[in-house]
Amino acid sequence: MRSDGGPRVSVDATVVPLPAGAAGYGTETRPTGWPQQLGTGRTLETRPPSDPLSVSNARSLGGLPLTELASAAGVAREQLHLDASEVGTLLRALRRNADAASARLAEATRNHLGRRDTGRSLQRPHDVAAALHRMLTRSRFLKGSRSCFPPATAAEQIVPFVEQHRPVTLMVTGFPFKQHDNGLKAVGPHPDLAEFGALLRLRELHRAFVELYSPGLRIIVLADGGYARPRAWSEVFRYRDRLAHFAQLAGVGGAVEFADQNRYVARLLGEQGWREREGIRRRLRERIGAVAGQPRSLAEAGVAERRIADALSAELLDGLPAFRDIVSSLIYSVPVPTPHDTDPLSWACRLLAYPDPLNDAGVPDELVRARRAVLGSAWRNAVDHLSASAADNAVGVAARYPLHVRLATVASRHGASGFSYLGGSTLLPWHATGCLDGRGRLCADFAVSLLDRGFLAVHAPELSGSDSGSEDDGDQPMLMVPFARTVFSDGCRRVDPELLAAARLRSR
Repeated sequence: MRSDGGPRVSVDATVVPLPAGAAGYGTETRPTGWPQQLGTGRTLETRPPSDPLSVSNARSLGGLPLTELASAAGVAREQLHLDASEVGTLLRALRRNADAASARLAEATRNHLGRRDTGRSLQRPHDVAAALHRMLTRSRFLKGSRSCFPPATAAEQIVPFVEQHRPVTLMVTGFPFKQHDNGLKAVGPHPDLAEFGALLRLRELHRAFVELYSPGLRIIVLADGGYARPRAWSEVFRYRDRLAHFAQLAGVGGAVEFADQNRYVARLLGEQGWREREGIRRRLRERIGAVAGQPRSLAEAGVAERRIADALSAELLDGLPAFRDIVSSLIYSVPVPTPHDTDPLSWACRLLAYPDPLNDAGVPDELVRARRAVLGSAWRNAVDHLSASAADNAVGVAARYPLHVRLATVASRHGASGFSYLGGSTLLPWHATGCLDGRGRLCADFAVSLLDRGFLAVHAPELSGSDSGSEDDGDQPMLMVPFARTVFSDGCRRVDPELLAAARLRSR
């Protein structure tokens, strides 16, 4: 085990360190969120002024008035920088407040169980299971319905670990890559303060639980970049490099392990089983692509969905999102072709306000072509995702996993505990940009919405871990803060020191 606070690397060959040194077994990430259907009406509404100290709480870009945000997106704004001292203040505040929250949660859980023997580890297996269930279903961590993870299910999954006095294994999928392709969610490919906060949340959970059960947790993060959605491995590895640095700063060593999902699943299936899975995936991709046909409109995606359901068995599609839902989500994630001498963010807002090429009458040709290109990219990525997921069903990947408690970060499902990395935020950290709101709470929101609210970009080379600092990040900030929580002194604008000192994770 490492002593520098970095992530632990298991001797189990299924768990590999980040960054990985080779591309692994596959070339294709299981998309991690299927938001609500495409928004249309909100872009026409006259909206009230945005709160300059809060985040939007939007679940999808389709829930934002993108037509109105287009003008704000193209405005140049001042960019701030944190020096080493300010970065230290920010990190100390986040860790201190997370540790204090862990202590409060442990005490509240012990009191809930009627155990007043503070400092002593719980001994009875069902008490330990009840304690972890209680923690996971608090608002700090819970996403979705508690009914999906009842106490009896928790006991079935947790008690065997406790009977052997072993750490309880939690497993969660995520941290694929930063979704920056259209520039509206994030403006660059690196993890930022949102991902750092997500790792700190895992530390918070582990530190609370270890107060009641000394072996604590073994949290396996299946990094799914390139698993079901093609992505350049160079980008995935750069993302993981920064993520590994964040893991050291967050102090998650001893509890969190990272595993490349391609390698993990390949290890579960064995060499022959993985070859079989890959062969099935390729055949399904051809079959689904042929059945789905050519992308013409989102309405056609619904028709394609029905054709796919007729062509494939119910077992292959069991538990998978519908094709139209995948396309409707990915349309907000794929690259947006931008004409020369056009502001890319304003253009992306115009296009994605009405992304369906079906209603192109009277629309400039460049916009029509760009809409069709976006739909085509989303369509192909949806075929990739669906074929990879159906191939997993075909070879029974889910049944091969060892005993664990599954944290579901996308949607609640029976047998898994819905989990939110950043409290009340429904956005996954890699789907958005990290920020501090006016109260110092670490949140994630879409970059275009933060710009509209007057938030300023903040660069922090000391936090990036790269020798070249912010130059390596280009225009991508480490976080954003409200203009009202900045101060002007000594000839430059800086983040309000009181905001940095108050930084904390959201409680709900």
